[in-house]
Amino acid sequence: MTAHCEPSLEVVQLELMLDMSDLVALGFETALLNTLEQLDGRVLFNRRLDSDDDFQRVAAVAVGPERDVALVFLDHSGTSTSTEAAAGNQRAMAQEAIEEARKITDV
Repeated sequence: MTAHCEPSLEVVQLELMLDMSDLVALGFETALLNTLEQLDGRVLFNRRLDSDDDFQRVAAVAVGPERDVALVFLDHSGTSTSTEAAAGNQRAMAQEAIEEARKITDV
């Protein structure tokens, strides 16, 4: 897992590939899983954000050989995503995602 604040190449690729996905036709989960399959990634958690003003869902993912952790947010319209590297991120769920990634690398 990368310890710096700049997103890894895999996290940038994840964001670009999701931007090119047809979220309306595929749905968030399918688009995410298809993208992760291409990036040697996996979902750490995927949950609803009932009280968030900007997003309806968040998925934490680990991608690439270093298992870089990212948060992928789905907007309320269901038509676009926003991706953030978890390393150096101040959101509480970022730390939770990093802890989940540690569990899979310790196995």
